[in-house]
Amino acid sequence: MGKLLAMILFTVIFLSASAYEYRGPESELIALINSEREAKNVPPIVVNWEVSRLARYKSEEMKTHQMFTHESLLYGDPAELLMRFNVPFAKIGANIAMGQETPQEVFDSWLSSPGHMANIINPDFTSAGVGFSCDDNGIPYWTLILVAEPTPDPIAH
Repeated sequence: MGKLLAMILFTVIFLSASAYEYRGPESELIALINSEREAKNVPPIVVNWEVSRLARYKSEEMKTHQMFTHESLLYGDPAELLMRFNVPFAKIGANIAMGQETPQEVFDSWLSSPGHMANIINPDFTSAGVGFSCDDNGIPYWTLILVAEPTPDPIAH
């Protein structure tokens, strides 16, 4: 019975992590990003639940401290944030936004910025996470963290 329970728990946890789905404004933003990637013949990004959690931390931090910067007070830049939580990556990109009320407004502002647009359509980025948080005054904070997965080590067994 112990092995069966362990297998069930592993399956539930594995499926929960691999089939992670957003709801609400975060899912809308991912859909817009993937629509643009498709229009540019770039494969869609896959939502990574670990990166999503960290993107939410970043949006919460910006809200809590009423700041608008890529640098985290606690964790440094986005790469340091992922390293701190042992999330592997080969390359990282990050877009932030503040004040845009809808996913479409955020997406449109990123499309009008060459650097933000380059992150969105970069084919090296294969997974991502979006964080959204809104303060007591209704000001929204958005974080998109895009990740290029590390290549497996051919020497490792």
